[in-house]
Amino acid sequence: MKSFLIKNKRNMRVEILDWGCRIVSIRVPDRNGKLIDTVLQYKNIADYKKDKHYLGSTVGRYANRIENGKFNLHDSGIQLSQNESGKNHLHGGFIGFDKKYWNLTSHTENSIEMQILSPAGDEGYPGNLTVDVRYEVSEDNILTIDYHAKADEATLVNITNHSYFNLSDNRDSIDSHELQVNAEYYTPLSDGHLPVPPYRKKVKDTIYDLTELRPIDTLKEEIGNINYCMDPSDEIRRVATIKDIESGRRMTISSDYPGIQVYFGNYLSGDFKPFQGMCCEPHYFPNSPNINIYPSALLLPGDHYEHRIKYSFENF
Repeated sequence: MKSFLIKNKRNMRVEILDWGCRIVSIRVPDRNGKLIDTVLQYKNIADYKKDKHYLGSTVGRYANRIENGKFNLHDSGIQLSQNESGKNHLHGGFIGFDKKYWNLTSHTENSIEMQILSPAGDEGYPGNLTVDVRYEVSEDNILTIDYHAKADEATLVNITNHSYFNLSDNRDSIDSHELQVNAEYYTPLSDGHLPVPPYRKKVKDTIYDLTELRPIDTLKEEIGNINYCMDPSDEIRRVATIKDIESGRRMTISSDYPGIQVYFGNYLSGDFKPFQGMCCEPHYFPNSPNINIYPSALLLPGDHYEHRIKYSFENF
């Protein structure tokens, strides 16, 4: 495994690992100029080989779950690997993008690009898929991730980043954080984290209403893990804000994806404690291939998969 550093002149530092094309570290200056890491990481780089939490990784081919690993494509049934308790397909399968070496294709002081080829039949997916990921740090302390993919057959693509954020000086808890999500709807989920009818509900008058900043310690256990539906748009727009009151740090997430999964890290274990970090993952909805009202994650030959996520950091 090899890690690569990208940085800006304002002292923001981001470390990327070729194993899983993953974010190992995002260090940004605090009010006094001290570099503070904002994501969870393993103490030893070798520990990423046994990671089971998708820590900082590029997740694909399909982030989130597909029920029973099945979907129909052009009237043909497709069976994917069932790596979640022998039932559902989760985050790309047994050996998803997070458990593979990526090839370095470009590296400058403030950017890095990596590529992977997912062959036809990989975890059951049709078509050869080429994926390129670019990380870039700007001078205004923004980390931008660009995803590009193309396939030679019709297939599914839904790629995101799975970093666990903790903006505080207390690295054991996210209790001092607040969260806001710009979404009027969410996808109701079963105990197995799969969407259930009516598949899309208003957040108003529910625990899931995060349209205003709310303290995480009051909702983390009740919400746990949920997907939000963004207003349809091809434009990059602000979708969520994480704010830590104690340290005076704020991160804004912008994206052109149709949804964002909010996960408070309640299943963290081993080297990490539950609720030690939280994920905000812009992507397509869980089980979207089997729910017609959801935005489609279908990629056809000749088409170009192209999405962007931006993490903006500031002190207040």
